[in-house]
Amino acid sequence: MRILFKDSRYHGQRQWEKPVDIYPAHLSMYCTYLRNQGHEVVWFGKDDGRFDKIIESDEQIDIEFDKLPLPDRIFTNSMNPKYLSYGNYRMSRGTHLLSSNLCWWAGPKGCVFCHDSSRIIEGEPRRIRSVQHVINEIEDCVRLGHNEIFDDAGTIPINDWLHEFCNAMIKTGLNKRILLGANLKPIKQDFKLMREAGFKFILVGVESANQKTIDIIQKGQHCEKVVENLKAMSDAGLAPHATFMMSCPEENDEDNMRTVKLAHLLLKKGYAKTAQASVYSPPRTSPDPNSPGHKYIPMIYEAYRSPQFWYHKLLDMKRWEDFTYMLRGGRLVAEEYWRKRVHRKTA
Repeated sequence: MRILFKDSRYHGQRQWEKPVDIYPAHLSMYCTYLRNQGHEVVWFGKDDGRFDKIIESDEQIDIEFDKLPLPDRIFTNSMNPKYLSYGNYRMSRGTHLLSSNLCWWAGPKGCVFCHDSSRIIEGEPRRIRSVQHVINEIEDCVRLGHNEIFDDAGTIPINDWLHEFCNAMIKTGLNKRILLGANLKPIKQDFKLMREAGFKFILVGVESANQKTIDIIQKGQHCEKVVENLKAMSDAGLAPHATFMMSCPEENDEDNMRTVKLAHLLLKKGYAKTAQASVYSPPRTSPDPNSPGHKYIPMIYEAYRSPQFWYHKLLDMKRWEDFTYMLRGGRLVAEEYWRKRVHRKTA
């Protein structure tokens, strides 16, 4: 069978607000599987009308996630410059992998805005790879020259799996050879062990400062613990990147401003090293261009004007990569701030 994989800037995106070029780990594993089965596979080519099957989304994958092989990263071009320039990488040759096809929290009681929950509700099974299988992929990434990896599972598997994984990273010495990042809810874990295992960038979905909102969107965390947990991450040497969501269901101006103030507190205290914000939207939909949430997003980024923020940022400078990462992050924040302001004026 002749099979085409089509490229998209929405591969791996759980929300549709902004297209991003990231290495599509799940699709690359499936692509490798099909090649191993003897099919003629074209990775991100053009449709010439002679393909028997066209793969445009990981929702078309019909093999259980934990039965897929390691991706052939040479064939699927993980060193493509468009992937390496992803803004959240601290190092120069970052890439993505998946420890789980779906977030461990997702499902009927999971986040209502995330596509992972809707996929489970629609019947897709959630699978988690073994720690050894993920370690094997990290070893392959190191061999190819990658120096940073972001685990793009909706949230990384926690507790026993995460503990076993961290100890495996330390035991193999991979913690000294590559930097790790992951999605993680703002809940207590062994942050010091994570840092020793090589973790640095941690994407934390704070979303809202209002517990009533967190309950409505089924985020599954306690607002009063957010500051404490992000401070613990930062104290352990991790670099939390906090995300916020404006105009969530039933929120008013006071609710939105409370979230803005929380973002400013986390950034000015240095508990969150960076932050970004979006407007609430249901799974696989674009935000309402007329949502009042757009006016609050530029306010989030005003925290970057604070001398207190820059004081903590300078304290965090330990090596050259920290400086270059700050410069790239500043450019991305400026671009995002401008994009949001233009959107606000034209909406």
